Amino acid sequence: TKGFSVESCRSMVNLMDKDGNGKLGLVEFNVLWNRIRNYLSIFRKFDLDKSGSISAYELRLALEAAGYRLNKKLHELLITRYAEPDLALDFDSFVCCLVRLETMF
Repeated sequence: TKGFSVESCRSMVNLMDKDGNGKLGLVEFNVLWNRIRNYLSIFRKFDLDKSGSISAYELRLALEAAGYRLNKKLHELLITRYAEPDLALDFDSFVCCLVRLETMF
């Protein structure tokens, strides 16, 4: 991948920063690293055409594999927020989406 955007990094730190100091300690980083590896595994599994991005349909499958069963309206909102104009998400957008969902739930 091209790496993570500043928005994704901020979201990840906010999710994992349990002591509220704005930084990740070793334990917090380890948990985050394991989640990113899990997200990458899910992303690769559902990037059916191996293009480096997932379609709106593939996103629905990937989110379900990650444990999120969302209604059609919420799925459409996520596509509107995180997808490119061609309705595809790269890994950075996928991680940002999952981090936001995890924060909400």
